[in-house]
Amino acid sequence: MDKIIQITARILFRTDIKIRRVFYSRIMRNNTSLILFILSIYCVYILTLGLVLDFSLQVVIILSASFILALFLLLFLVASLREARRLKREQLSNTLQFKRSNLNGTSLDELGFSEIQREDLIMVLNNLKPNKKIDFQLVSDNRIAADYKKLFRILHLLADGGIREFKKERKEMLFKFIEVTFTMNGSEVNRASLNSRFSEWINENETEFSENLKPIRKKLSI
Repeated sequence: MDKIIQITARILFRTDIKIRRVFYSRIMRNNTSLILFILSIYCVYILTLGLVLDFSLQVVIILSASFILALFLLLFLVASLREARRLKREQLSNTLQFKRSNLNGTSLDELGFSEIQREDLIMVLNNLKPNKKIDFQLVSDNRIAADYKKLFRILHLLADGGIREFKKERKEMLFKFIEVTFTMNGSEVNRASLNSRFSEWINENETEFSENLKPIRKKLSI
């Protein structure tokens, strides 16, 4: 008996794998294949039901066509909504809600950005993905590398509520936001530097923290 159970279990297991493989590779590969699969199943169901209830062929065809059309429109709408949500997820995360939707009247060069990237910055301020990464060029004293802490200060002043209190999940989301949005003086963001500079920045004493914000606050007219 145990041997029969084991053989049956193996058969069920392999069958399940094959069904799932077909389902995900053939049916779930895109919205069109999924819609066609559902419509096919529904068409067979309607035709079978019509024959069981002894409807005339003409009535079965009319009912089938009507219900299939309605189902198609519903599935089309659902698929469109799913695709819209997917596209929204590809946009920038809503980790930051910005106080300003533009930087009109602000000299971008003084903030470490190029004037030609103003449009990309506006997109970021409106939680949209920029056309390309924005290069932050303000460097640290006596260094070639861009100053991460200066970027933190700009984001802190622009973000509603600031970013100094970000912990754990919110800090991780902030770091990912910075990684996909900015380059640092022509180089990709370094996660180790990002983490260490953030720790240094949030641990500045209150006087130093406020004083360092003043020149940037003046440039942003905040």
